[in-house]
Amino acid sequence: MTARAMPMHTIQRKLTDTDADFARRQKLSSMFCMFQDIAGEHAGNLGASVAWLHEEMNLAWILMRVRLEIDKYPVLARDVTVESWPQETRALYERDNMIRSKDTGEILVRAASTWIIMNLETREIKRDKFFDYQGIKIKTERAIPGGVKRLKPMECEELVYEKVMGFSDIDYNNHVNNAKYVDHIMDCFTPEEHKAQEIKALEMHYINEIAAGDTLQIRRKNLGKGKFYLDGVRKADGLSVINSLVEWK
Repeated sequence: MTARAMPMHTIQRKLTDTDADFARRQKLSSMFCMFQDIAGEHAGNLGASVAWLHEEMNLAWILMRVRLEIDKYPVLARDVTVESWPQETRALYERDNMIRSKDTGEILVRAASTWIIMNLETREIKRDKFFDYQGIKIKTERAIPGGVKRLKPMECEELVYEKVMGFSDIDYNNHVNNAKYVDHIMDCFTPEEHKAQEIKALEMHYINEIAAGDTLQIRRKNLGKGKFYLDGVRKADGLSVINSLVEWK
C-alpha cells in the first residue's frame, strides 16, 4: 500500500472520434472501457494491479455484473472527469463510477459494478477475501443506491442474430472483453431505433466465458415500457454467457 493511495481515483479525458456514435454521443462500450481502465489504475494504486496479479499470482480481475445509468450523454470533443472508488470488501468486490462534465462538475453517467478475482489457469474464482483495502477510508457513497443486483433469467423466443467471436473480441484474459459484449447488445437494435431514442440504463451480467471461434446467439424479450431483456448463449451447447437489461428513455 502506498502512502499516496486514495479512496477515490480520478482521471480526465477528452472524448475523441473513437468514443462517439453517429449522433456524437459517447458509446456505451466506450464508457465501459473508461470504467475498466480507471478500475485497473486504482486497483494498482491500492496494491493489486492487473500486472502484479497476472505476473506474480496468475490471477485476474474479472467483471461479473454492472449497471449503468445515463443522466445526460457525454458528447464528442468535450472534456470529462471519470471517478472510481471501491466498496468494503466482502465475498465479491464492488466498485462505483461516475462520469462528470469537467467544466461544470455535473454528473452525466453513474455505474455500479461487481468484480471477482479469477485464477487464469484453472478459471476458478477465489472465494476468500484475497485482497482487502487496508489503509484507506472507504468512500461509502454509492453511484447507484443499492448497487447492482442479480438479474433474474427470462425465457427469450426472439433470436436477434448470431455472431462468431473473432480476434478483435478477445482480451488479455483470453476471453471476450466485457465492453465488446456491450457493442453486441447495442447491435440488437437498429440504427433507426438508436436515432429515435436514447438508452437511459443498461445492465450487463457476465455468466460464463467464451473464446474466439465460438458462436454467440443473442435473443431478446420485449418487456414493454421501453425495457428489453436480452440473453446471449453459446450456440454449440446452449451455455448461458450473458444476460442484459436495456432501458430506453
